[in-house]
Order: sequence, then structure tokens, then C-alpha cells
Amino acid sequence: MAANKKITKAERDVQREMLAMLEWASKRPDRWHKIGNLNTDQKAAELLEKRGVIEIWHGTGLYRLTPQK
Repeated sequence: MAANKKITKAERDVQREMLAMLEWASKRPDRWHKIGNLNTDQKAAELLEKRGVIEIWHGTGLYRLTPQK
């Protein structure tokens, strides 16, 4: 992201949700966690999955930290 680019409220909300998801999952790394039904929850999970940080169990609405190899 460019240093001078202002982000929208929606982008800020997604970033906050991404951080919250990671903090929650890091305290429970071996368990699956509910993604949530809000649009920001879904978008945050999709972005984290694309980055390889979490894996989503599609069809269940659950995610977990990507296991380290």
C-alpha cells in the first residue's frame, strides 16, 4: 500500500478484523474458529487465506491458522 494513500473506513474495519482474527486464533492454534457473518469478517478471512496465514474449511464457516511445516 502506498505511504500517502488514505484508506477508507471499510478498509480500516477489515484490517481491524484481520488483526482480531489473528489474535484470537493465535491463542488457540490447534482449533477451528467461526469466521462470522459480517461482510468485514468474510473479507478479512479471504484476505488472510490469500496470504497463506489461515486456512478456511469451506462450507463450514470455520478457519484456523495455517499449520507450520
